[in-house]
Amino acid sequence: MKNFSKLLAVILCMVIALSTSACSLKPQYSYKTDDTELAIGVYIYALYSAYSQAESLAKETEGYDEEAGTYDGEKSFLKVQITDEDGVTATADEWIVNEADKSLKNLLAIEHEYNRLGATMDEATVEGYKTSAKEYWDYGPYYAMYGEQYKSPYSDIFEPLGVSYESFEYFYITSAKQEVVFDLLYADGGEKGVNDEELTKYFTDNYTNYTYFNTNMYETKEATSDEAGGAISENVAMSKDDVKKIEKNFKGYVDSLNGGSKVEDVVSKFMKDYELENDPSVSNVEIMENSAIGEDLVSAISELKEGTAANKAIGEENSKVMYLFYKGKIADKVDEYIKDATNRKSVLQNYKGDEFNTYIESVANSLDIEISKAVSKYTPSMFEE
Repeated sequence: MKNFSKLLAVILCMVIALSTSACSLKPQYSYKTDDTELAIGVYIYALYSAYSQAESLAKETEGYDEEAGTYDGEKSFLKVQITDEDGVTATADEWIVNEADKSLKNLLAIEHEYNRLGATMDEATVEGYKTSAKEYWDYGPYYAMYGEQYKSPYSDIFEPLGVSYESFEYFYITSAKQEVVFDLLYADGGEKGVNDEELTKYFTDNYTNYTYFNTNMYETKEATSDEAGGAISENVAMSKDDVKKIEKNFKGYVDSLNGGSKVEDVVSKFMKDYELENDPSVSNVEIMENSAIGEDLVSAISELKEGTAANKAIGEENSKVMYLFYKGKIADKVDEYIKDATNRKSVLQNYKGDEFNTYIESVANSLDIEISKAVSKYTPSMFEE
């Protein structure tokens, strides 16, 4: 999904607080083709998004001093050499300008393909995206969930930079158009159509169906007091007898699963043994190399054969955790992920996201795009002033 989502190089849910000086918004275009014209505010927004991404990359470099907030001894990161996830290396300021340029050209390519394919969006869908954009513009990302004390309007960030609400909203609408274009191109029967048989093969070859649960092999105890009199806790390994009991229990769960027991029955047994009211197990179907569960867990699950289980203690001596891993048959999940429209789209985007990204960039390169001289007035350094 990351490759599909990164196409516009725009983070719609940025949470960034940056003081900047005001820039006037001029009623002129930034990039345009014969049938589409992008406002200057659209370029500023893309430049700012790229600036934020470059800052994150700069903080990953060896020269970054978190305590001092400096990069190779300098407050500015714009001359730092950064490398992105595609392996592109450049000074941050060059990278930012290039990313903003690609973003604007990709926007025009999406508009071109949307029009070429005769695509449409129903009014409810458009209004939904507009509502989301307006809520973020007026209230910020946390207001709806946490209330007035977390109100942080994006308008406070972007208006001083010269980004109007219309330019901000444009990215929401175009991200919706991007999905529509993708769906039309790769739908069964589309220009680049993928049928169920092909998608099923990709799914079964690349996805893993797994479940795991765990229990701690250590206890947390209050050890000493700090200078202020507060308690300091530390982890202490369980007794050998307690550890042996855990090892015996988990071996039993493994034997049950390998003997044909259902996962839900073994989880129920685990909950009863450890007096748990809520199901603590984790089940998922995903591409393991994209998983966020951690290298140790990914490795342990990947080593299993389908339909088998294993247990493994992971961690240091005073922080070990006993895990049970079960790899189910991926074929059991085909209907759920290929016939369900939402899941199918997710699988399809993983399958064809890179190809779609390349295709849109090729369309962008084929277009006759005019860039306004006004664009050169806006540089990454404006966000540091």
